[in-house]
Amino acid sequence: MRPGFSHTYGRAAARLGGTVVGLIIAGALVELAHPGPLVSGTLSVICGGLILLFLYTGYAPVQAAASAYTVFTLAMAGVGLEQSVPARLILTLIGGGLAMLAYALYPAWETPRLRTRLADWIKADLVYAATVVGHYADPTRQSARETREAVLAGRAAVLAWRDAMALAEKEPVRQRGLSRTTEAGAEAALADFAHVTMLLEAHLPEPGGPRRPPAAILASALRQSAEDADRAVRDHRVPTWEPVRTALDSRHVDDPGDPRAPDGPGDETDRMLHRAGGLLLAALEELSTALEYASPPMTTTGAPPRTEARA
Repeated sequence: MRPGFSHTYGRAAARLGGTVVGLIIAGALVELAHPGPLVSGTLSVICGGLILLFLYTGYAPVQAAASAYTVFTLAMAGVGLEQSVPARLILTLIGGGLAMLAYALYPAWETPRLRTRLADWIKADLVYAATVVGHYADPTRQSARETREAVLAGRAAVLAWRDAMALAEKEPVRQRGLSRTTEAGAEAALADFAHVTMLLEAHLPEPGGPRRPPAAILASALRQSAEDADRAVRDHRVPTWEPVRTALDSRHVDDPGDPRAPDGPGDETDRMLHRAGGLLLAALEELSTALEYASPPMTTTGAPPRTEARA
């Protein structure tokens, strides 16, 4: 048995198939050649070596070699095929049947966990963006290690999501929790978000550069949104991005000549950060749009939730 449905049933098929093949090959050799104890012992040792050889190659070859090993080992003691072959096959069927029955009664589906995996991915990407933008706020505290850890956490979240998707595709579960439209839209939005963040990371200022308070505000908003979005997705709600939107709107001052103005004569890095922040927010809004296909809208108290849309 394995945690995933497809892995469990895949191993069950490999176990049964490998057992049958091993019993047929070993049984035919014993029946046709009538090997003595010495030859049977030699063939048993060879099968033991094949078990080790195929250990990291595939489950079916290992089971075929193990079944042949059993037949040859019992043949050394004079046990006939009428005892070794049927017993091995019947016991394999009984054990496999019990395992499948246990899995049917207490399944461990990956499909219901897709939303959790997506929430982890969203949070990891937002923390990565917050880390990068935070280094613009205070270049003297720039830490390559902190950025690298955020990148690795994001990659781990992506791999966990893709592994969960691969397992869920093979599960006979009707209620996926996330529609295929939602999955595709969320992946595209998060990919755009990550691309903008990587561009910002590629232009990080050198240590000792000027501090940028707007970047600190945006980094704090991204971290806050990471926590809010994580809870919202897990609770079947569509996340909003008010902290990020407020942080970006705060730079729209009345005086167009103010160096803090996004289109004014201020520092080019400040203007680049604001434009990048707008792209980040656009990607997050696309993510919310995708999640509307899978989550009931946030309603006021007493308002009934909308039925989940399915693609």
